[in-house]
Amino acid sequence: MKASYWIILIIVTSAIAFAVGRNTAQQVTPNSDEIVYSKSTSNDRESSLEAKNTLSVNHNSADKLFLNLSETSPTSMEDITAEVGELLAAIEENPKQTKSILKLAALLEELPTDKLTALAPLFENSSEFQRNQLNQMITAQLIQKAPEQALAFAQRYNPMPEFPIYLEIVKAQVAEKRPDLGFEYLNQMLDLAHEDIDLSANSTLINVLAKADLTQLIDTLEIFKDKGVSLENSLSSIGLELKTSEEHLNLFNELRRLDDMSILNSAIINWVKIDPTALFDRLNQIEDIAERENLEQTAFYFWMINSPEDAADHFLTNASNEIKTLKDITRAWPEDRAADALAWISKQSNIDTNRYKIDYLKRLSYSEPKFVQSHLADINLNDDEKINFYRNLYNSFKSKSSEDAEQFLNTLSFKDEILDVAAENKNSGNNRIAKINQAFNKYFDFKYKKAFALALGDNEAYAYFYVVNKPSQNEANQLALSQCEQYRYKHNVNNKCEIYAEGDVRLFNLVP
Repeated sequence: MKASYWIILIIVTSAIAFAVGRNTAQQVTPNSDEIVYSKSTSNDRESSLEAKNTLSVNHNSADKLFLNLSETSPTSMEDITAEVGELLAAIEENPKQTKSILKLAALLEELPTDKLTALAPLFENSSEFQRNQLNQMITAQLIQKAPEQALAFAQRYNPMPEFPIYLEIVKAQVAEKRPDLGFEYLNQMLDLAHEDIDLSANSTLINVLAKADLTQLIDTLEIFKDKGVSLENSLSSIGLELKTSEEHLNLFNELRRLDDMSILNSAIINWVKIDPTALFDRLNQIEDIAERENLEQTAFYFWMINSPEDAADHFLTNASNEIKTLKDITRAWPEDRAADALAWISKQSNIDTNRYKIDYLKRLSYSEPKFVQSHLADINLNDDEKINFYRNLYNSFKSKSSEDAEQFLNTLSFKDEILDVAAENKNSGNNRIAKINQAFNKYFDFKYKKAFALALGDNEAYAYFYVVNKPSQNEANQLALSQCEQYRYKHNVNNKCEIYAEGDVRLFNLVP
């Protein structure tokens, strides 16, 4: 007989769903609370996180409840139906009262599969709350007792029609019990046209299958890729639960078979948090120079985000070009740790620390003018560069708040000179547009699937990247955006990249 069980609590609007399992006190839902969001799947994933909670059950209390219930459990279908109806009514009246929930869970736990599935049509005329409550709990029982029936039941009596990834979660839970069924679900999608396949909606299932048999998963995904299906968003969180560097190394080696740089970039984002040294040792073994440098650049930026001091010390110690490396470090340093950047620069020997602080604060002035203003005493500006530096800072204030800009201007003894220089640069926006149009004209000459991504920053800063001849428009868009973001980050453009053109169609106009 059952000794203990657990309950998963799902809240969507006013409905509460409970999934009850056998012989475990652990959550069966794939552990996907940490997720790397991507543009095309962020809404579903955010809904999933908001929808999932865990309700732990005291084992002794659950056992006592089960023993008490087993003595009086109804045996006929008529008695079972009546008891279930009473419990559902009690739950609807007071959803926060767990006693009725536990009694219903224990009752369903005792039922064989045929009686479980026979219950659902008997409650089709009940309230939506009761219907959904029961069907979610039956689905969870089928996952444990008859996983091969769970998905079909959930699809027929879908208790969460407004929660689009509910059925995908059911697939993932079934795959944890029966990986062969999980691979069957995945292979069934191969019968669809490639434009109708959305692997990103099945990312939780893919994560489960990666644990079960990574090699088989990659073999299957290679078939999807050959069919023209984009894999990027479906694998963005595949390495989140890996704990050791060896696991990440195995994942990286398997993913390389897919020959997709965007997927490899996603994989190393998680690896660099655990063991950056091992990651860079592996990247150094890649013979293709372009591939190695692309991945090293991603690893560099994300190591800088996670541990800027450690990353900066490592790269400067191993730098072949110290000046370039120092510039890269100050560009990549997280803005929310800008004070640490200034402190790190101050500790460096054999460099002009004042000069690097000036350059760093000048770049930072575009996005954080108040921080720069608070650290003006940390730098020494000569007369030739003072006007230019303060003019940039004034323009940054002005782009955010006219009042702040005026207050800053009134602190200066050379206010008129700043205003004169600012007036001379009013039309500089036309020059930026001309350069972007020049690049777009080159892009326009290409055919097939292509995309042009663009970021327009303050003080006429900008970054762009375009890709051409890709298998799909979605893949072209994603690659253009990811590469544009790297250039935006490198050149300190404060606004994010957007798709400026899909194919030959411009999505917005440029204005001075």
